[in-house]
Amino acid sequence: MPPGSPGCLRCSPCPFAGGGSRAVVGLLILIILTALSGAQAQDVRLGVRAGPTFGFLNDSAVPFVSAGDEVTANTNIRLDLHAGAFAVLPVRNRFALQTEVLFVQKGGHFSRTTALRYASERYRLSYVQGQLLGRRGVSLPGTLSLHVVGGLTVSRATGGAVRRDVRSREFVFEERIPLLKTGLIRRWDVGLLIGVGLDYPVGKGQRVSLDLRYNPGLRSVFSTAEHSGGPHLVDLDDPPPLTRTPPTLRHDVLTAGLSYTLPLRW
Repeated sequence: MPPGSPGCLRCSPCPFAGGGSRAVVGLLILIILTALSGAQAQDVRLGVRAGPTFGFLNDSAVPFVSAGDEVTANTNIRLDLHAGAFAVLPVRNRFALQTEVLFVQKGGHFSRTTALRYASERYRLSYVQGQLLGRRGVSLPGTLSLHVVGGLTVSRATGGAVRRDVRSREFVFEERIPLLKTGLIRRWDVGLLIGVGLDYPVGKGQRVSLDLRYNPGLRSVFSTAEHSGGPHLVDLDDPPPLTRTPPTLRHDVLTAGLSYTLPLRW
């Protein structure tokens, strides 16, 4: 993606840096090992997943629809990526427990246009996310099969920044504001997840799946810390997410992933 495009920001720090991120990964590994001890190895499936992430900073109960408190602001979806690994642990019949560890990048875009000025803020936030899901398999005619998942997610922020651009006839103003280091976003997020996947066998016990998931956050993304420092222009105020009393914006995230699974023994 070329620099300066709506979905472009500088790379975030390593997603697995920091003690909190290691705690999330360690907790998921512990859950997986505990479940593995009670499941038959030949029934356990391991997999990897990657794909695009569609992020939206939402202040409404309706998915991907802003409440519109600020009539001059346009809210837009951010396109980014997610990738990680998971384990499917059978419980009984078609029911299973699915645990995942993912690196997820998400965020959102805001833009404001007046007769004298155009301003935009492009937020890119990075998380290590643990997921604890229930899984139900559904048989379909032929070789295809279907599964549905639902459960909880816990995320630890590993990086975050906003790229701000203001343009008018008189000046062009650009800045990149670190959000995690300055305490402007919360380190932890909790959310719900529902999803569906279509599976296709590609070998002895191996499958590829196309998954579609919706992951709404339950906590406000921004903290109450005040943005201070950096260059400022006269009569150029910080946008609402960076002010002393930021709006209650949560993550709405839609992911489309391609996954590959294989049995622990095959």
